[in-house]
Amino acid sequence: MSATYEQIVGILAKELGQSREEMGPDTTFEELELDSLSLLELGVIVQERTGVTLEGVTAGSTLARTAALLDDALASAPAESGR
Repeated sequence: MSATYEQIVGILAKELGQSREEMGPDTTFEELELDSLSLLELGVIVQERTGVTLEGVTAGSTLARTAALLDDALASAPAESGR
């Protein structure tokens, strides 16, 4: 998987206490039993680390889809952001 996917899995494991063994590309946040507050926390952490806002993520989003959304956001971020 992509580095972005690995970054999301790492955040979920280290910061939100999720088990890496329970995560796969097709795993949804709902399957991980993350509530809206946890998704908000994930978004804040992603923004702090990447400088972009993660949009369009819901409880039904898969980890692979979330990584793709973040990749898209990073690709469209202004170059002068330094990231």
